[in-house]
Amino acid sequence: MEINRTIGLLLLLCCMHTILYAQQTRTVKGRVQTLEAGSDKLQSLPSASIVVLQKEDSTFVKGTTSDKNGRFVLKYQPQNRRQYLLKVSFMGMESVYRILSDSLSVNVGVVTLKDDDIQIGEVTITGKLKEVEMKGDTTVINAAAYKTPEGSYLEDLVKRVPGLVYNKKDHSLTYNGQAISEINVNGESFFSGDKKTALENLPANLISKLKVYDKKSKEEEFTGISSGEKKYVLDLQTKDELNKTWLTNATVGYGNNKKKDLEGQVNYFNKNGENLSFMARSTNRYQNSTYKDNINNSVGLNMTRKFGKKFSLTGNVNYDLNRNGNITSMYREQYLTSGNQYSASANEGTSKSRSMNSSLMGEWKVDKRTRIHFNGSFGLSPNENESSNQSASFDAPPNVNHESLFADFESIPKDMKVNRSENRSASENKSNRYNWMIGIMRRLNEKGTTLGLNVTNSDSWGDNESFSLSQTTYFKLEDKNGNDSVLYRNQYIKSPQTNNQWRVGVSFTQPIGKKVHFRAAYNWNTQYERDNRDTYELSSMTNRDSFGDLPAGYEAGYVDSLSNRSHSRSNGHDLNVGFNYSDDTWMFNASLGVTPQKRTIDRKVGKLYADTTMRTIDYQPMIWLSWRKKKMRVSLNYNGRTRQPSLSDLMPLTDNSDPLYITRGNPDLKQMFMHTMHVSFQHPSKGISANLGWQMEKNSVTQVVLYDVQTGGRETYPININGNWNTYGSADWWKRFGHFSLKLSTSGRHSNRVSMINEDRSQQPEKSTTRDTGLNCEMAASYQPTWGGFDFSTSWDYQYSLNSLNDNNTYTRYYNFRFDGYVDFPFGLQLRTDAGYILRSGTNIQKGEDDEIVWNARATWRFLKQRKAELSACWADILGKRKSYARMATSDGFYESRTQEIKGYFIVTFKYNFRLMM
Repeated sequence: MEINRTIGLLLLLCCMHTILYAQQTRTVKGRVQTLEAGSDKLQSLPSASIVVLQKEDSTFVKGTTSDKNGRFVLKYQPQNRRQYLLKVSFMGMESVYRILSDSLSVNVGVVTLKDDDIQIGEVTITGKLKEVEMKGDTTVINAAAYKTPEGSYLEDLVKRVPGLVYNKKDHSLTYNGQAISEINVNGESFFSGDKKTALENLPANLISKLKVYDKKSKEEEFTGISSGEKKYVLDLQTKDELNKTWLTNATVGYGNNKKKDLEGQVNYFNKNGENLSFMARSTNRYQNSTYKDNINNSVGLNMTRKFGKKFSLTGNVNYDLNRNGNITSMYREQYLTSGNQYSASANEGTSKSRSMNSSLMGEWKVDKRTRIHFNGSFGLSPNENESSNQSASFDAPPNVNHESLFADFESIPKDMKVNRSENRSASENKSNRYNWMIGIMRRLNEKGTTLGLNVTNSDSWGDNESFSLSQTTYFKLEDKNGNDSVLYRNQYIKSPQTNNQWRVGVSFTQPIGKKVHFRAAYNWNTQYERDNRDTYELSSMTNRDSFGDLPAGYEAGYVDSLSNRSHSRSNGHDLNVGFNYSDDTWMFNASLGVTPQKRTIDRKVGKLYADTTMRTIDYQPMIWLSWRKKKMRVSLNYNGRTRQPSLSDLMPLTDNSDPLYITRGNPDLKQMFMHTMHVSFQHPSKGISANLGWQMEKNSVTQVVLYDVQTGGRETYPININGNWNTYGSADWWKRFGHFSLKLSTSGRHSNRVSMINEDRSQQPEKSTTRDTGLNCEMAASYQPTWGGFDFSTSWDYQYSLNSLNDNNTYTRYYNFRFDGYVDFPFGLQLRTDAGYILRSGTNIQKGEDDEIVWNARATWRFLKQRKAELSACWADILGKRKSYARMATSDGFYESRTQEIKGYFIVTFKYNFRLMM
């Protein structure tokens, strides 16, 4: 018995010793050196990154940097039964790993870092890195699993992540079909969430993880209750070794076709969300139209600063100057009951836009129960535009290439021609805006009962001045001399606008048990709008060559029938009630919004005057259901929303300022009800995702088109109609096999769009229904060895539309093949090339006419100490075969457009990178 007690006491002492030993602070010290350039002599390396990691999964534990002599001392708190690694790294050099023993003090001695073209034989660690993980409602994407060429931007990383799709044309970003509304860095707003700024400017090697989640509003964060509205963000997590580091680079590039690319960046990030970024760029590298003065100049500053744990500020300011010009052409077939009408247009336009935008938002956690948040923004946007346009209509196919139609116009038989219009316009627009908001939230008790108050005000005002010179010839109308009728106009239009809005709201949340919450909110809002237009006819005061100048006494040319005055005011009350249920498996949200409004408008067009007062009620039902189990998630979302017709559509007045496009209102319009449903499935560990959606409109507003067969002009007015709906779906699968990865995806959509059309005013308009179907299949394969990377993708896209009038149908098939590859050589040289081949066939497309092959190549040499300098040469569109075209089918017609582009360019750039440790 005594022996058992003795043995038990000894075991207890051993266990206590082990626990105490594991909880003691351990110390690692050493010195970092590197080889001097061009010699075998060692020198100290300051500002090297020293990081302690857990051996099993490389989780970050603690980090520091070496001092000016290369020395470091790092202390960390170990956990029981865990092994640790020491990682020593510096940008442009191979990282070194050392296994740390269990000793309380470890001296690793001298650690020598070498350039990344030399293989280091210290320690080889092999482990399978998880590409995508689900942590609650957050999707975590490990950036290290997707290798990108050195020097790449975030945009290149996003292209490699399955499910993430960035559209460079409209700067939209989606993940598994869900729209990403903004981009954050370390949880904080970055340039007000601007996606383009982040994706096209931030270096890819800055990022360790990408997180996709539904970002809660300040109220939702404070109360823990979801309103049901989803706002998905892409949150960039910066690498630990780069935090508290100034990352700086400068780029200078010039090429033929007046290409240039000048850029400078300074970025500072901290894991707690603090950041400071300055970006400046002047470039026309990616503007490929033939306009010689294309340029995009931008300067931006972003800052997030935290003052202790209670107060934080985030602000940014941006200035942009864009000059852009395009030469475009468009072909159109308008569906009519008696046969199609055909038209074509050619436009040459230039624009110069400037904008200054700034914003500031802050949060003050007064105490545990009180929080205040506020934000404000201000913007200025002066713009200038000029264009020259020609258009023509025909009652039979002209059988002439629409890109050269007006050069060959005289060869077209006259009996086909309906009209021809030549227009020249110039405009100058100045717009200003500001808005501010303040919110106060107070938790009333420990249970979580919360009361909130919000006040919002926004104001915008501007002025638009424009000149237009036009001549329209009607080939089927004769003047008094028996010739083709001609309408000539020289007009000046001045359009001031004002918009002011106030919104005041209160909200109340109440927990009902641990899993159920109740929320109610009330908002009062008022909005005032003023939109005037003064039109002056100058043709009797100037000669036909005069354009863009106001003659003395131009006020005498005021035209009542082409001018208007419009004033409107809306007053509304929003009431919203909802319930929320949440546990480890299920999440359920349901709410109903009711908005009674009073809307008034006074409008004067010429000598005609109309005023309208409407009292309406809008409804917004919402249901959101989510089920998750381990690494799988399924969600179902339904949204309903009524929408009132615009007040301008309700005005029974006619606007004939454009003789070929006359519009009038309809006071009998009803409210529209839109139903939207979306189902999504995600299983990241299996590499599977799928989406299915459906949308239907009841009493949707569509335009009745009355076509004049003699002039080719159209008169439109709105009506309510049923039959507009669409559905879509997609599925994706991806898999990694060592250095290989494979992705398969497919998507489809089908829509039903309805309008009314008539070319005989004595008869009722006839319904025109267009059914539009699209199918897409894509396969992408990738091979990413340590010395380079190769990507190959192929896709098939099919578009088909069928119109009920005369069974008009069109189809287009696209076959796309693309290759992108690069190779890294030991002495800092990287060679990269990409090529894409598109074959297009379909209605009115001759075989091979629109086939396109684009081949680009680039060579990059990184040199100097730590490879800080980079010299690259890029040849874009080597074969000069790039084209720009688009096709679209609507409820009343079919469109095809083209834009002229330069045929390739060559550019040489020099870039210098460096970083400073804080």
